[in-house]
Amino acid sequence: MPPSSRPRPRLRRATAWCGALGRATREALSVVSPVSCAGCRAPDVALCVDCRRRLAPEVTRVDLPDGLPVFAGLVYAFEVRGVVLAFKNGGRVRLAEALAPALAAALEGCARVVTAEAERADAGGGAAPDLPVLVVPVPPSRRGRRRRGYDPVDLVLRRLGLTVGRRVLVPTATAGGGQKGRDRQQRLRAREGSLRCTRDLGGLRVVLVDDVVTTGGTLLEACRAVRARGAVVVGAACLAATPSWSGSTA
Repeated sequence: MPPSSRPRPRLRRATAWCGALGRATREALSVVSPVSCAGCRAPDVALCVDCRRRLAPEVTRVDLPDGLPVFAGLVYAFEVRGVVLAFKNGGRVRLAEALAPALAAALEGCARVVTAEAERADAGGGAAPDLPVLVVPVPPSRRGRRRRGYDPVDLVLRRLGLTVGRRVLVPTATAGGGQKGRDRQQRLRAREGSLRCTRDLGGLRVVLVDDVVTTGGTLLEACRAVRARGAVVVGAACLAATPSWSGSTA
């Protein structure tokens, strides 16, 4: 038998040993830091096929009390809610990649509104305001940022490769903290004066971006802050909206 074709027992033993070591390492890690699907909690997978399919964008439009159109890429319920919470509060930052298409679809909804307004102005013989559009993310509270160590909205926007108006909005010292356990009116009151615009926005159209719209209070406060500095707010885009806010399909 030629030397090149002879069995290599040492190589086989080394390969088997490496395989056994890899399995043992994975088993040890699964005990220390078990992996489960962010949506349905299925074991041994970060995001299962079914839950990934449920993250396919399904854009809905809702309007704030002042008429501002808000586009959401997903309905914040069931497995989608689990994925968003794991991303926002569970430290699973890699989920930004899976959630990015939903926010992209919501932003496309805002873009259609801007285009439609321009077309209506042209048809009516008027001149549509030719103002630059600035994407402005709504920041988390200071407490939320400290707890997480990152800004969820900023992560998804960066995943999309978008240039945004970073730190245009900042939380104030009087920001009202967490919203859990509060009813709609309490949430709205807690948001009043919680955001401040850091620059003059005269001559700019603004699209606001947030993670989840529940009562709409955060977006209303963001609108107030940027309008106070001269912006024309044309719409808002969110990752998801709660079922009570999920209206007509865009």
